[in-house]
Amino acid sequence: MNKFIRVFNLARLSLFQIGFGIMLGFVQDILNRVMIKELFLPATIALGLISLKELLAILGVKVWAGNLSDRHSILGYRRTPYILIGLLSCIVTFILAPSAAYEVRLDGTGNLVSIIVSALTDVGLWKLCFIFLAFGFGLQVATTAYYALIADMVDEKDIGKIAGASWTLMVLTAIISNYSIGTYLKVFTPERLTQVAEIGGLICLVTGLVAVLGVERRNVMLGTGKEKHSITFPQAIRLLASSPNTMLFAFYIFISIFALFANEVVMDPFGAEVFGMKVSETTKLFKPMMGGTQLIFMLLTGFLLSRIGTRRGAYIGNVFGAVGFGMIIVAGFMHDLAFLRIALVVTGIGLGAASVSNITMMMNMTAGRSGIYMGLWGTAQSLAIFLGHSSAGVIRDLVFYFSGNHMLAYAAIFTLEIIAFTISSLVLPHVSKEAFEAESHARMSGFSASSEGDG
Repeated sequence: MNKFIRVFNLARLSLFQIGFGIMLGFVQDILNRVMIKELFLPATIALGLISLKELLAILGVKVWAGNLSDRHSILGYRRTPYILIGLLSCIVTFILAPSAAYEVRLDGTGNLVSIIVSALTDVGLWKLCFIFLAFGFGLQVATTAYYALIADMVDEKDIGKIAGASWTLMVLTAIISNYSIGTYLKVFTPERLTQVAEIGGLICLVTGLVAVLGVERRNVMLGTGKEKHSITFPQAIRLLASSPNTMLFAFYIFISIFALFANEVVMDPFGAEVFGMKVSETTKLFKPMMGGTQLIFMLLTGFLLSRIGTRRGAYIGNVFGAVGFGMIIVAGFMHDLAFLRIALVVTGIGLGAASVSNITMMMNMTAGRSGIYMGLWGTAQSLAIFLGHSSAGVIRDLVFYFSGNHMLAYAAIFTLEIIAFTISSLVLPHVSKEAFEAESHARMSGFSASSEGDG
C-alpha cells in the first residue's frame, strides 16, 4: 500500500505542470503575439517584458528559494509551502496581465528616441513590468521547490520517467489550451482575452492544489544519499564560483536551454509576419505541430533514458534541433507552408529529446543536495531563457530595421539557436557526474569545517 501511495503521489505531482502549461503557453505564445501584432509594441519591448519572468532568477531567487527550502521548513513541510506561495503569485499576476497590456500607450510613430522616451514615461508599461516581475518571482520559487521535491522523492533511475511525464503534461496542456483558445479567439476582443486568463487562472489553482497538497509528509528526513543542506546563501554563491565542474555544468545548462527556448516566443509572430497567419491560425499550427511532436519524444525519451543514457539523448536532440531550425529557415524563405510543417516535426523531435535529457541531467547532478543545486541549475536555465527571449526581440527589431525583411530577422534568431545546439554538443563530453560529486563533497566539507572553526 505504501508503494502504491508513493506512485500515486508522484503521478499526482506531475499534474502540477498542467497549470504552468496553461500560463506559459498563453503568455509566451498568445499574449506575446497580441502585444507585437495587435498592440504594435516593438518586439524588443514585448519580448523583453516576457523575459522579465526570468530576471529574478538571474538575481539569485532560485538559489535563495532552493536554499531556503533546504534549510527552513514551514509547519513541518520543506517544499510544499514554497510551491504554493509561488503558484499563487503566478496565478494572480497571470490574470492581471492581459488587461494591463492594453493600458500600455506607446508612441510608435516617431524615431527611436521618441519611442524610448515614451516607453520610459508610460505608466501602463511600468505596471506591466511589475506584473511580469511578480509572475517571475512566483515561477522561480514554485518550480525550484517543485523540482527539489521530485529529486527528494524519486530514485535516480526513475527521474527520467518522472521528468518525461511531467514535462509531457506541460507541453500537452499548452497545446490543448492554445488550440482551444485559438478557436475561442476567432472572434478576437480584449474582453475575450481577459476572460481566457481568468478561466485559465482558476484551472491552474485547482490543478495545482490537487497536485501538491498531501504529497509531502510532515517532518520527514530525506532518504539515503539525499542530505540536508546546511550552508548559507553566500556560501552557496561561493560554491558555484569556486567549483570548476559546477561552473562547467552550469554553462552546459545555459547553452542547452538557450538553444531549446530562444525560439518559443517568436514562433507565433514568425507565422504572423512571414506567412500572414491570424491569431487563430498560429495557435493551431505551431503548438500542435512542433509542440505535439516534442510531447511525443519527451515521453518516449524519458522512458528510454535508462537504456540510451542522458548524454546520448541530448546528442540526438541537438542534431534534430539544429537540422529542424535549418529547415524552418528554408521554409520561410521559400514561403512553403507544407515544408514548414515537416520542419516543425523535425524540430519537435529535437526539442523533445534534448529537453528531457537535460532536465534529467539537472535532477541527477545534485550530489544529495537537491534544493541548492536545482537552484543553481535553474538560475543558469533562467539566464538562458532571459537572454534568449530578450535577445530574440532585439535581433528581430534590429535586423528588420536595417533590412526591412521579416524573414531575415527571424532567420538570424534561428541561426543563433543552431550555433547554440552545436556548442552544447561540444561541451557535453566534458561533463562528468563523478567529478562533480567529488568536487561538491570536498567543497561542502570545507564549508562545514569553516563553520565549525567560526563556532
